[in-house]
Amino acid sequence: MTKKILLASTLAAILFMVSCKKEPAAPINESELITTLRLTLTDSATPANVYTFIFKDIDGEGGANPTIDSVKVPVGKTYLASLLILDERDASAVDTISNEIEEESADHQFFYQSTPTDVISNFNYLSFDDNGKPLGTEFKLKAKATTSNGTLRVTLRHEPNKSAAGVADGDITNAAGETDIEVEFPVQLY
Repeated sequence: MTKKILLASTLAAILFMVSCKKEPAAPINESELITTLRLTLTDSATPANVYTFIFKDIDGEGGANPTIDSVKVPVGKTYLASLLILDERDASAVDTISNEIEEESADHQFFYQSTPTDVISNFNYLSFDDNGKPLGTEFKLKAKATTSNGTLRVTLRHEPNKSAAGVADGDITNAAGETDIEVEFPVQLY
């Protein structure tokens, strides 16, 4: 009788283990590494005048220092601006992060800040998400009318509160969310 109970218990355990299915592991959504931000400014009055400035940090935070171009442009001009965001860790397979940002446009917004505030001003969004809220991969800005130096900070926020006060106008103060990248370009207006 003990043998029958032991045999039945062993058989039940084997059937239980065979019939159990493991749930597939949830895919891990790895965050992309942004190694490169390319800022292109086009003179709105003379579209043949195009200026490109690059931030590059191939190894990400820590490690080697990034390279950052100085934004050197003529004074008093209005510029149409565009951003290209890349992961260039593998030169044979560059990943255009801009595509993902645009696909997930409702979850992203770029912000622009000039220090001093008058060196570059009149930031206006030209690209928007599917809800009509700012995205900011394309925008317009105005360079001060006199020679000046300062900085231009470009910040990409992930899951900002686009309905918060001032956010649609480019004020990062109430945006919340998580910073995906923040670059401070030196500016020289000549």
